[in-house]
Amino acid sequence: MLDIHEALIRVSQIDLSPVSRVLKYEKPEFWTDEVLAETEASYRNLLVLNLLYPDRDIVVNKILDDYWHQHILDTRKYAEDCEMVFGHFLHHDPYFGISGDEDLQANREAFGATQALWQEVFGTPMIPETSLTLDKVLGSYDQMPRDVGKNRVYAFPQTCKCGQHCNKTIVPETRINPQISPQINPQINPQIRTPFNPQELPTIR
Repeated sequence: MLDIHEALIRVSQIDLSPVSRVLKYEKPEFWTDEVLAETEASYRNLLVLNLLYPDRDIVVNKILDDYWHQHILDTRKYAEDCEMVFGHFLHHDPYFGISGDEDLQANREAFGATQALWQEVFGTPMIPETSLTLDKVLGSYDQMPRDVGKNRVYAFPQTCKCGQHCNKTIVPETRINPQISPQINPQINPQIRTPFNPQELPTIR
C-alpha cells in the first residue's frame, strides 16, 4: 500500500494546467488565479485520497466537482492521467444521494466521513470557512462576488450535470458530522433551517 508521500509524488506528476486554463477562459470573473490555485491543490488532494483509499466513498463539494468535470471532459488526457496515477480509470457516479431520503442521508454521511478523512490525512479542512460556497438565493457560487458570503456555508444538494461520464458524487456543501444531519448556524442566515429540506432550493440547469 502506498504511503501519503508516495501518493503525493505520483499525483504531482500530472499536468493540470490545461484544466485550469479552460476554466479561466470560460469564466474568468470567477476562476481567478487564486481560486484556480486553491481548487487545483484541493483536486490533487482528492486524487490522493482516492489513491490511498480506493474502497472508500470519497465525496466532493461543488467547486471540486466542477474542476473534476473539466478534467474528465478532456477524455484522452483524463484517461492517461488516471492510468498514470491509479493504473485504471477513476469513474464518477452522479446518482448517489438522489434516490430517496435514505440515499440522501447516506450521501450526507459519506460527505461527513470524507471531510473527517481529509482533515486526518492533510491536517486542513476540506471546506475552509472562507471558501466560496453555493448561494441559496443565487443558486450558483460562480454568480456570487468574491467578497460576498465568505463566512457563509450553505447546504445545497446538487448532482452531477454531466451524467454520461460520471463512481463518485457531489453532495450538500456544508461541514457535517458523519453521525448527524447537517446543522446550519442560524446566526449566519436565519432563513436557513435544520433539518434541511432540499426541495426548497431552486433547480440548477
